[in-house]
Amino acid sequence: MMGMEDFRVARFGLVVGLVFSLCAHQAIPFTLSPQSTWRPRWAILTRNVSPVSHEELSLSVSEIKKELKERGVSFADCFDKESLVVRLKESRMNDGSGDANLDVNIPVDSDDANSNTNTKKNDSSILEEVRSMTVRQLREELARRNQRWGSLIEKEDLVQAVCRARTKAAEFSATGAIAPGEVADLTGEQLVAELAKTDTPLLLDAYAVWCGPCQMMAPQLVEVAKALGDRVRVAKMDTDKHPEQASKLKVQGLPTLILYVNGNERDRIEGALMKDQLLGWINSKL
Repeated sequence: MMGMEDFRVARFGLVVGLVFSLCAHQAIPFTLSPQSTWRPRWAILTRNVSPVSHEELSLSVSEIKKELKERGVSFADCFDKESLVVRLKESRMNDGSGDANLDVNIPVDSDDANSNTNTKKNDSSILEEVRSMTVRQLREELARRNQRWGSLIEKEDLVQAVCRARTKAAEFSATGAIAPGEVADLTGEQLVAELAKTDTPLLLDAYAVWCGPCQMMAPQLVEVAKALGDRVRVAKMDTDKHPEQASKLKVQGLPTLILYVNGNERDRIEGALMKDQLLGWINSKL
């Protein structure tokens, strides 16, 4: 008859045998075919998605998030660049834009083709110029254009931000010197070019550095520009530096504010005005 001690020994041996058997059962498949028991995280993420392109892999995290936002695609569950790239790939495949190698033959007018070619060359030259700038220069230009750059860590993100700001300014302003919501200090030549652009009204402040009322109104003009946004181009010109242009404009008192609509002078006013007075005057003339 088995004693209590023998029973305990037998039970212990049975447990050890079961544990060993289970371990061996799990280890054998991995030993024979490790590929079937473990897959890289990247392979799991992309199991139902076409291989990602080089262009998609070269995008920065901020660029990927920006495109996903524009597409209205949530990425709250993406915690690294790999998962963001996959999410972007899925989105592009869903709307049919995922294959960058599709060759579609669409008749193109020769003038349009030349225009597009010139635009691409201009964009390329701008991008090349901006990429040659230092990080400090990029940040300084963004600051001058009232563009936030604190969240932009990579240099390429700063480059793209500067390019976007310049493109936006070029569409808004004939010379690219005036940006929406900002006051630009123009030369006489720049003013002539801006007056030739008639699709957006232009508010010009003819001033002088020594003029006390001019200096008092300067911060008010900045607030007016912010309030007007892309509705009106706001600029100023130093009459001492550009006396010939000031003479052509028939500036007699300082400061003189001139409002141009459709390329023609709509109205002018002399003397310093506060923000609300300026806005009231401008809105009554538009």
